Amino acid sequence: MKERLKFKPLGKGYNVDKAKDDFESAADEMEALLDRFEQAGYNSGAAMGGAMQVIIFRMANGAPNAATALGFMGSCMSTAAIMITEADDDETEH
Repeated sequence: MKERLKFKPLGKGYNVDKAKDDFESAADEMEALLDRFEQAGYNSGAAMGGAMQVIIFRMANGAPNAATALGFMGSCMSTAAIMITEADDDETEH
């Protein structure tokens, strides 16, 4: 049987107990950052593209393999699509 490779976790490691709070804080901070870019007159496409490039680079750089990186990106895109659908449903109900 092949020995499992150990990869160094990003940051201070994985703390499952805090994951939900960290996720929500990061999402809130990214929203605020993109709002600041918009208020400062940044080109929205360029600002979002630059932010996404850095996030994707860091995620891919820390992933143990390409399949994990792609799975993570797919999960994020799927969740975002669900959130958009739910937001659209909420708006049509009012």
